[in-house]
Amino acid sequence: MPGNWLRGIKGLVTGLLLASAFCSFIIDIIMILKVRHYSSTYPPAVVALIVCSILEWLYVLMLMIMPRSNMFRATSVAAVIGLFTCFSFACIVATTVLRHHSKYCDTSLADNGDLCGVLRGTEGLGWMLFGFNLIYLCLLPVLASGGHWSRTIHELPYEEKFVDEEKAPAH
Repeated sequence: MPGNWLRGIKGLVTGLLLASAFCSFIIDIIMILKVRHYSSTYPPAVVALIVCSILEWLYVLMLMIMPRSNMFRATSVAAVIGLFTCFSFACIVATTVLRHHSKYCDTSLADNGDLCGVLRGTEGLGWMLFGFNLIYLCLLPVLASGGHWSRTIHELPYEEKFVDEEKAPAH
């Protein structure tokens, strides 16, 4: 049964999306605290990434808690995850540019490697979040194939129940 297999993959990818958004949120907080230790500014790329990961984490958490809600139809889930994909891509590109900037990881600092290491972790988790968003966006059209985009995410993949008309109903 391909439906059961796809239903299992859907849950796995949703769980991985939730975990990666939460981990990205946590490492972004650590990154901001590290930067605040050495300077009086916040890196805007990391602040944008923390906003993206918090919002996506809350959305996917709501998606997992109440998947039967009419708010989570396949079309709206695809639109919101697509928005998060674009937002996280922009944040990660800005974080990657920040990492490769020559003046960001100051070599005169005593524990320069600590700050640069957290920035590499922030960048890696951000790219992972972007990748899971892409996987989820590729999985949604497969789940909603056959014109089932108006169904809730819980009902996908939709399988019609065939009733044998020759058998009497069981009581």
